[in-house]
Amino acid sequence: MPTWNSLSFMGRLSAPAQQALLRLGASKTLQRNDILVRQGEADTTVYLMLSGRMNITVTVENGSQSLLGIRHAGDLVGEMAMLGQERVRSATVTARERSTVLVLRPDPFRKYLAAYPEAPLAMGGLISHRLDQANTYRADAAGYDVEVRLARALLYQARRLARREHGTLMVELLQSELAMLIGAKETTVQKAMSRPALGPLVMCQRGKVFLLDVPALARVAEIEVPGELR
Repeated sequence: MPTWNSLSFMGRLSAPAQQALLRLGASKTLQRNDILVRQGEADTTVYLMLSGRMNITVTVENGSQSLLGIRHAGDLVGEMAMLGQERVRSATVTARERSTVLVLRPDPFRKYLAAYPEAPLAMGGLISHRLDQANTYRADAAGYDVEVRLARALLYQARRLARREHGTLMVELLQSELAMLIGAKETTVQKAMSRPALGPLVMCQRGKVFLLDVPALARVAEIEVPGELR
């Protein structure tokens, strides 16, 4: 059994509930840039991410696109369409890299939720966490400078998937994606990354942001160093 991130849906379940869910569906593999679901589609299939990462994006009326979040292994994708009354996709889900999902049909998944009472609680906790994170991004936009918002966003993404390259903690994100996450312009992010507050603490390189000094970055973010990154 893999070790699931504690913030994910799977990480909130007991081992028996995890095993029961993994037996529930068939796996499907997507390549980079493959679309799993499209905004506006009428579909209520739920997906459990087994590996990889996916972007959750929304296109608004004027055609501009917004990155709502990034999903990781252990996360559910598409559950909101199953729970909602309109039963249509509210966002597009695209693979950032080669990813594998477990396809969960609505009826078997509902039976699973009924059979394992901890599962609806875990799903509620997951949805609440996502809402809290979205609210945090919005509140930060009103109350903090862009450097603080960037530091917070980088540390949060590192908590979800801590990858290391040559011994240095690294987050795979484009500056344009960081800009969408924190509600800023890409040029603003580029300038902030080179200013004294962040410049010595991060290094951007081909879609990767290296976190050179996590404790100092946490001080810029005005938070404690996350336990997963100590």
